[in-house]
Amino acid sequence: RKLMIAAAELSQDSGFGGLKVADICKRADFAHGTFYLHWKDKRGVAHDVLAAFMEAIRAHRPQRQPGQSFYERLVIGHLYYIDLYRRNIGLMRCQGQLADELDTFAVIGLKANLALAHRILRAAEREQASLVAEPPAQRLTTALGCIAMVDKLLHEVFARGLALGLGDDEFAGTLSLSWHRALL
Repeated sequence: RKLMIAAAELSQDSGFGGLKVADICKRADFAHGTFYLHWKDKRGVAHDVLAAFMEAIRAHRPQRQPGQSFYERLVIGHLYYIDLYRRNIGLMRCQGQLADELDTFAVIGLKANLALAHRILRAAEREQASLVAEPPAQRLTTALGCIAMVDKLLHEVFARGLALGLGDDEFAGTLSLSWHRALL
């Protein structure tokens, strides 16, 4: 656990490219041999850290409340993700870097995005039952496009410093309105 925490902190600070086994061991106050009892290399620990991070994202996401409209759920979800992205930009950047390098990391993000897209579509269908008549592939593509738009935009804002001039509530409302229009 201490090694994973150290790896997560270092990934947060410097991304995957700056991650070194020696630094992980030093921060965790363990010998190199202890690290290699658990992982073959830094990719192994990065995979476990990112898998745990994605699970934590899912476990802490806001739950649906009775009487919430689809739009209200979108706003609450976007507020959560904006805050999460801001606080964990290094891990988000690391996941993106590794997804570009290794298929196993791309699968983590793809599974998470597909699960989110299906949850979004079920919620949209509860709001507007006539959506079921649209081709499933078209609905899924629209949902995945919405997710990709948010991921890219949050990366530009938090990793590259794009200043939008919006507070979190306005930002979440704007994203939610775009999704609402696209999905319904």
